[in-house]
Amino acid sequence: MNRKFKLAPSPSCACGQEDQTAEHILQRCPLLDEERKEVWPSPTPLQTKLYGSRQELEKTTTFITSAGLIV
Repeated sequence: MNRKFKLAPSPSCACGQEDQTAEHILQRCPLLDEERKEVWPSPTPLQTKLYGSRQELEKTTTFITSAGLIV
């Protein structure tokens, strides 16, 4: 059985470039560049942002909050 979560009215991101996947939001969405650079000034792998240490996960939470994202 294949189920998808519906977290937003549309899977498309407001930037118009890609769907709202964790990878797109955390790594590439141009609308969130400023927030991303504030939290991660240097490139950080997606794996670290999602499964890293407590400190790394706190950064991810900070990013989600500062970007005004609802998950």
